[in-house]
Amino acid sequence: MTTFTETLCRRWLALGVGLVTLYAPWSHAAVCQYRVDNEWNNGFVATISITNDTAAAIDGWEVNWEYSGDNRVSNGWNANISGANPYNATGLSWNGNIGAGQTVSFGFQGSKGAAPAQVPEVTGAVCSGNLAPVAVAAANPLQGDAPLTVGFDASGSSDPDGDVSGLTFSWSFGDGSSATGALVNHTYTEAGVYTATLTVSDGQADDTASVVITVNGNLAPVAVATASTSNGPAPLAVSFNGSASSDPDNGPDPLTYLWLFGDGEQSTAVSPAHTFSQNGVYTVTLTVSDGEAEDTATLTVVVGDTPVRVDNPFRDVDYYIDPLWSARAAAEPGGAAIAQYNTAVWMDRIGAITDGIGLRGHLDEALSQNAGMFMFVVYDLPNRDCAALASSGELRISENGFQRYQDEYIASIVEVVSDPKYAGIRIVAIIEVDSLPNLVTNLSVPDCAEADGPGGYRDGIRHALNQLAPLENVYPYLDIAHSGWLGWSSNFGPAVNLIADVIESTDAGWGSVAGFATNSANYTPTVEPFLPDPNLSVAGLPVRSADFYEWNDYFEEKAYAQDWREAMIARGAPATIGMLIDTGRNGWGGPERPTQVSTATDINTYINESRVDRRLHRGNWCNQPGGVGFKPWADPYEGIDAFVWIKPQGESDGISDPNFEPDPNDPAKRHDPMCDPTAPSRDNPAVTTGALANAPHAGRWFPEAFAVLLNNAYPPAQDPAGPPPPPLPPRSNCPGLDPNQPVLIDQPGVRVPIDLGCQAPIHVQFGEAIPNNLYVENTGDAFDVTLEHAGGSDNASGHFSSVGLAGADQVKVIRNGAAASIELRYD
Repeated sequence: MTTFTETLCRRWLALGVGLVTLYAPWSHAAVCQYRVDNEWNNGFVATISITNDTAAAIDGWEVNWEYSGDNRVSNGWNANISGANPYNATGLSWNGNIGAGQTVSFGFQGSKGAAPAQVPEVTGAVCSGNLAPVAVAAANPLQGDAPLTVGFDASGSSDPDGDVSGLTFSWSFGDGSSATGALVNHTYTEAGVYTATLTVSDGQADDTASVVITVNGNLAPVAVATASTSNGPAPLAVSFNGSASSDPDNGPDPLTYLWLFGDGEQSTAVSPAHTFSQNGVYTVTLTVSDGEAEDTATLTVVVGDTPVRVDNPFRDVDYYIDPLWSARAAAEPGGAAIAQYNTAVWMDRIGAITDGIGLRGHLDEALSQNAGMFMFVVYDLPNRDCAALASSGELRISENGFQRYQDEYIASIVEVVSDPKYAGIRIVAIIEVDSLPNLVTNLSVPDCAEADGPGGYRDGIRHALNQLAPLENVYPYLDIAHSGWLGWSSNFGPAVNLIADVIESTDAGWGSVAGFATNSANYTPTVEPFLPDPNLSVAGLPVRSADFYEWNDYFEEKAYAQDWREAMIARGAPATIGMLIDTGRNGWGGPERPTQVSTATDINTYINESRVDRRLHRGNWCNQPGGVGFKPWADPYEGIDAFVWIKPQGESDGISDPNFEPDPNDPAKRHDPMCDPTAPSRDNPAVTTGALANAPHAGRWFPEAFAVLLNNAYPPAQDPAGPPPPPLPPRSNCPGLDPNQPVLIDQPGVRVPIDLGCQAPIHVQFGEAIPNNLYVENTGDAFDVTLEHAGGSDNASGHFSSVGLAGADQVKVIRNGAAASIELRYD
C-alpha cells in the first residue's frame, strides 16, 4: 500500500502538484477536503473530510463531488453515499453533527483507468463560499552546481471559481530571498538543499506549493549549541556544548568552533565552560566553519538575581518597536515620522500567540533591539466586547469559553512571558480592554448580563491577574475605559467599587496590578486646553450641561485618570499605583482645531467653538477622524506613568460595510452600525456616527485612517517625543480682578454674578455698609469660597450660604474649588 505521504511525493515529482485539494471557504461554515489515500493500476481509496472552523456546531451536512474522467465510486463507509457520478453524501446518526473545531470524515473505494486518481472539487452548502486557488509550482533545473540559476513557473496554478488573471503569485526561495510573479528566475549562490515555496492568492484565500532545489558544492555545516543552564545569579558558571554540530559533506576542512560569550570573552573549544561574573542578558554565539562555509547558533543566558521590580516600567528604559507595524507605518506617506515609536502588540485570539512572528517572536525581537520595555494587550475574554459587535471574540461563556481562556489562551501567554531569557525585559500587559466597564453600564445587553456571571469577566480577569502577577518582570495595567464612558458620577463610583473588588479578590490583591489604562483605543483628548473647568458657568449654566458633554464631570483623560487614581488609593491601592493614557489617536489637530476659547454666550456654541474633540457625538467610537496625540513618554503628569500608544494607528476599529464578508482569521468579528458612516449615532440619532468610510475588519490595516490621523496629529507628527506643554495661563478677563475696578453691588436684594474662572481673588464693592447678611448662591453647582473682609475671613460652601457681614463694605472672594461662578446679594 502506498501511504499518503509517499503518494504526495511521487505525484509532486511527476506533476508538480499534490494529491490534496482544499476547498477552504472564506465566509461559510467548513473546510472540505478530498484526499487520495492510496491508488493502484485500476483502483483507488479516497477520503473526504469536513472540518468545522466556526465557533458554532453544524447540524447536518451534505456534500457532492463529480469526476470529469473515468473515476467511479464502488463502495464507501461512514456516510450515506448515493449517485453514479455526480455523487452525494450525507452524515449518519453518529456523525451528522460537527462540533466547533471538530472534523468528520468518510471514505470510499473506486475504480479508474491508467491515469492518476482524480482530485475533484467538493461542493455543498456546508463548504460553499470562496474557493481557495490551487497552487502549482514547477522549477527547472531542480539541481546543479553553484551558482545555480533556476526558472520558477506558477502558470499551472488555477482558481476553481475565478479567473486566473486575478491571482497573485509570491515566491520564497528558501535562502532568504523572495519575488513575485508567475514566471521568475532566481540564482542560488551557495550549496545546499532549498525548499522554494509558492503562495497563490485570490485576495480572499490562498494556497501554497513547494519544490526542492539541490545546489551542489560545499555544504555549510550545521551549528548546534546547548548550555547546562540559561539563568541564575552571578557569578554563573555555564557549560556549553557544540558537539552536536555537523557537516553534511565532511569538508573540505575539519570543523572549527568559535564561541562568543557576549561579555567580551571567547573560546575555540568544542564544549567550553564559562563563568559570567556580572548581571545582564548575554547572547552567546557559536560559529562552526568547515574552512569555506559556516553556520551560527545562538543562546541567551540571563545572569542576575530576581529581576528588580520598578515603580514605573516606562521610566529610564528603551521601548520596543514592533517591526511589523513600523514597516507598515513607514510605507505610508509621511509615516516615517511616527514609525519608530512603541505601540502595543495585541494578542486578540488564541492563534495570535503563535501565528506569524507570534508573542515569542516579538519578545525575541525585543532582545535583539536591546529593548527594556515591551507592551502587549491581553484581549480574549469569553463574550468579549459584549456591548459592541466589531470586536466580538472567539470564546463564548456558553461554549466552555472560560476553560479555553484559562487553558489555551492565558496558559500559552504565561508559558512565553515566563521564559527566563525575557527576565530582563519589563513586560507591560494591558488587561482586557472594554471589559469590566460593560458590567457597570450595559447589563441590559444579554451577552453582558452573561459576562456578569460565572466564567465571565470577573473570573477571567481574576485568573489572568493571578497568573501574570507572580512574574516579577510583568506589569499588568487593568483597562478602565475612558472619561466619556465612566465620567458621570453615577458610573464613576460604581466602576471604582467593581474594579477594586475584582483586584482585591485576586491572590496578590493590590499587588496584582501596576496600575490602570485609560482611553485604550479611544479618542478622548488628553486635555481640553480651552475647557479646563467643567463647572465654569456660561449664561448661568455649568458648561458640563452642554449637549456635547451631557452633564459629564470630565472633559479630558488627564483629570479623569488622576481622579481615578486618587479614588483607588482611597480604596486601598498603594500610593505607587500608576496610570496610562492611550494618546495614539486623541490628538485632534488639523485645521479644525480651535486656537482660543469661544466668546459666545450660548452654552452649546461656546462648547462647540472651544473643544478640540471634534466628534459629532462624544459616544462615537469607531474609526473617528482624530489625530496622533502625544508620543510615548514617561511621567508626563503627577500620577501618570506614561503616555502610551495602545491601539496602533492604522488599525481599524471595525468594518464599515453592513454587507460584510467575515474575517477569515477571526470570523466572530461582526459589523457594528457605529462603524457605518451613514448610520445615525447610537447615542444621538440626530447626528451620524462620524466613522470613516471603507474600513476593514477591526485590527486590519486601514491606510485611509492612518493618513487622517497623521494629518491631524497634535503635536505635529514630525515633533520629537517630549513632555506635554504647560497648561494655558488662567483667564484674565474676570470682572473684579483689579482691586481698583471691583465688581459693584450697589443696592440690597440684587443678585450679581461673580466669575471665579480666572483662578485669582475677585474684589467686590458694596454701595453701602452691609446692614445684615451677605448671601452666596450657586449658579448650578456647589461652590467653595473664602470671603476675606476687614473683620477677618469666612468660608462659604454648598449651594447656598448666609454669612453675617454687618458693617462690611467690601470683600475679596477666593475660590477654593468646585463651581467657577457664584451669585452674591446682601440685605
